[in-house]
Amino acid sequence: MDAFDAYVVDKDGRGVITAGLARRDIRELASPGVLLRVQYSSLNYKDALAVRGEAGIVKRFPHVPGIDAAGLLADDPTAGPVLVTGYGLGTAVWGGYGDYVRVPDDWIIPIPAGLTAREGMVLGTAGLTAALSVDALLQEGLVPAGGEILVTGATGGVGSLAIMLLAKLGFTVVALTRKPAAEAYLRGLGAARVTAVLDGDASGKALHAARWAGAVDTVGGEVLADVLKAVGYGGVVAACGMAAGTRFQGSVLPFILRGVRLLGIDSVQCPRAVREDLWTRLAGPWRLSLMAIERVVDRHDLGPAVTALLQGARTGRTLVVVAGETA
Repeated sequence: MDAFDAYVVDKDGRGVITAGLARRDIRELASPGVLLRVQYSSLNYKDALAVRGEAGIVKRFPHVPGIDAAGLLADDPTAGPVLVTGYGLGTAVWGGYGDYVRVPDDWIIPIPAGLTAREGMVLGTAGLTAALSVDALLQEGLVPAGGEILVTGATGGVGSLAIMLLAKLGFTVVALTRKPAAEAYLRGLGAARVTAVLDGDASGKALHAARWAGAVDTVGGEVLADVLKAVGYGGVVAACGMAAGTRFQGSVLPFILRGVRLLGIDSVQCPRAVREDLWTRLAGPWRLSLMAIERVVDRHDLGPAVTALLQGARTGRTLVVVAGETA
């Protein structure tokens, strides 16, 4: 094997970005590590930015996006399916939109019994992030009887999966979305209520009436600021996204008057032991039926899916088929 196919993002001397399927030399996978034959990847917000050549994501050109990958070890395909999410995949090293990736051995997680490679990529980074967020709420003592849990950015991958996990664990979930047509979809995932506006979010007050026992915030920005104002005493917010911005204005009052706890969630450098534990749960007691959120796209046809994701027109999770089955 001297060459392989990959979805390559490149920039010419005039700064024009191009993206599409291309043949590459296997020696370009120069990073040390294990060679993985990719079957499936997924489309995440960071991948969409990489396809557009975003400077903060793509370190050098040419580049192959895909922060998730699942498949078989090239040297030992009988060992069973494995997956890689985060670390530097699709950013520092070429990612899952290629037939092959080469990554350090300790990035690779064997897919637990109970999950297929396909399901592992429907979950992918979004599933791991949602699981980290829900686990953080549980570790801080939240229980279903304690009150409603708000999930922002509810129609996205992390939001959708967080709703499903929380509902499976018995929590009453309220989904926040600005997409009224998505109400049936969100209720189908397990949301008890769907809202488009946070109560009092235009009042300018430092605190609102206590509404939520906790929250999973996937969007950041001023949405996060308003969520914090409405969390009840001893409540917990797991913050894992920035689609609405990296900055927000707030006050210390939710923290010093209500004891609210704000927890940062990172799935990129998450320790291996934590990953293995959460993937085992996602394959076992936290196993979800993923048909309702799975959207399938062939690697050849990524362009329209990328545009739809960046425009906020895509719901659920987008599975990218590299060499696996499309149906």
